[in-house]
Amino acid sequence: MRALPGVSAAPGITVGRAVVLDRTRGHASNLVREADRAGEADRARDALRRAASDLETLASQLRTDGRGDDADIVETGVLMAMDPELIARVDTLILDSGIEAADALREAAEQTALELSVLLDPMLALRADDVRSVGRRAAAHLKGDALHVSEGVLIADSLGPADVAELAPRVRGIALAGGGVTAHAAIVARSLGLPMVVGVGEGLLEIEDGEEVLVDGDRGVVVRQPDAERASLARTDTERRRSAREIAIARRLEPARTKDGYRIRVLANASTVAELEEATRQGAEGVGLMRTELLFLEAMEWPSHAEQVSVLRPVLSRLQGQTATVRLFDFGGDKTPPFLRGITARGIAVMLNEPQALKAHLSAVVDAGRGADLRLLVPMVTSAADIRSVRDTLTLVLEGRGAPMVGAMIETPEAAEAAREIAGQCDFLSIGTNDLTQLVLGLDREQSRKAPVLDPRVLGLVAATVQAGHDARIPVDVCGEAASDENSLPIIIGLGTDELSVAHRSSGGTER
Repeated sequence: MRALPGVSAAPGITVGRAVVLDRTRGHASNLVREADRAGEADRARDALRRAASDLETLASQLRTDGRGDDADIVETGVLMAMDPELIARVDTLILDSGIEAADALREAAEQTALELSVLLDPMLALRADDVRSVGRRAAAHLKGDALHVSEGVLIADSLGPADVAELAPRVRGIALAGGGVTAHAAIVARSLGLPMVVGVGEGLLEIEDGEEVLVDGDRGVVVRQPDAERASLARTDTERRRSAREIAIARRLEPARTKDGYRIRVLANASTVAELEEATRQGAEGVGLMRTELLFLEAMEWPSHAEQVSVLRPVLSRLQGQTATVRLFDFGGDKTPPFLRGITARGIAVMLNEPQALKAHLSAVVDAGRGADLRLLVPMVTSAADIRSVRDTLTLVLEGRGAPMVGAMIETPEAAEAAREIAGQCDFLSIGTNDLTQLVLGLDREQSRKAPVLDPRVLGLVAATVQAGHDARIPVDVCGEAASDENSLPIIIGLGTDELSVAHRSSGGTER
């Protein structure tokens, strides 16, 4: 058994036989005779037109199936296939260098992808895999190959959104050597509920066809040849989640209520449209945690107001009149973008050190959240002074407009111990049990996900926070793993928690 660490791109756990896509790198290519090059270029351009037609057909089918957002993503591939610059590159490789059409298509796509990958705009940089996918699809047309796999876990260097949409019915999970959490392929995987891990590195491509692999999209790891116990647990977990999802969808209109009548609001952890749509299908009453930093982890500088609004608005616009809890940038630790490398601070401390960046961020969130019942969640709070500072900056941004609710994320022992003072400055509190457990018990991040929040030292801080919130007459939310853990949940609710915010994969597990 060997674990290959990567990055979680779509939640869930699955196990199956590996299906390795596209091992054509490094093969010898025959030169095309000069007299035949014009015809070869015509073949390549025709292949691009056929690839574009494929994508248009797939997008149309997605719209018919009610998946308009996925269709919009797939349609960007049509524009890529018809891009004059891509076509010119293909022509040059064939006419000037004599490269065969299929190889020219892949090479031209790779050249374009590399140019995209170095752009300062992280959203555009992650479109590189989409271009590679278009080149691969066109090359497959030339060779008469259909993009298909047998049922199993798909292993690849990179994928485009259309690849994921087409292969989903036969794939249990996906692992990529490259990719990113905001890449189009990852967005589609999340919308389809396919576990996905990206950024695993070249070691992933050493996996052989048919080898048993486990994809853990919750923790961002791929396990080669998992032992029998781990594989069995993964299969059990997959079945449990499938069953819970079906129950949640069937009972989505029922209020979440304990058997003794205590009403709990169940909100979603969602940062993309796909996650929000799935959570809504399962009965979520709004968003309890929208992570803003995940979409800017590759940024080379503080993102502009316009860049932030363009990312946040598609999700928040779907929450008109509903609770939309947006966590401010939680940079630092394992979520440090290139322009902040070397910092030791985390969460709101980073933002308070950059007052102009904080002002732009608050302005973008407020503008993007127009029409929603907006709540601002301040990460890694250590004292009431943090909240006062955020409110002071927010006042400058609002310029007389109505203020959103402001809450503190209680995820450190210091914050929990100061919960009464912090609550006095807040409209709500949210307990992050993962970090709280980690810091109280001295565990690493992986252990804290599995560690029992039921440890008396952790439970004491949770109870004190809930009591502080209720004394201040404000709601208290739990948004860590404990909010969906079947062992912790009864006690968390018993302590008086008002709201639970869970990933959509888990929302079906809450007793309704």
